[in-house]
Amino acid sequence: MGVIILKKVKLLHRTPKGKLIGITSVQPQINSFVFFKDGKKKIGKIYDIFGPANKPYVKIIPLNDSTAESALKSQEAYISNEDKKRRNKRDSGKRFGKK
Repeated sequence: MGVIILKKVKLLHRTPKGKLIGITSVQPQINSFVFFKDGKKKIGKIYDIFGPANKPYVKIIPLNDSTAESALKSQEAYISNEDKKRRNKRDSGKRFGKK
């Protein structure tokens, strides 16, 4: 298991469609999860990256409205570099009649 590094994001505002806009100093990956400072509670995930490469802006889809409001009040969030691999339902060891 590798070390999880959290990259800081400064949250700027909310779009009319409800997405959050933030700025960071590193280039994150699309679909990375964004967390509160404690690194446990999710805010949402990165939907889009735009702007200059050295200070990119990120568009975040929040999980819900109350999470988005709480995140904007704190004005900072963190992006996780952890790769969460999804398990395919077929990989559960139960295919082809095996139990």
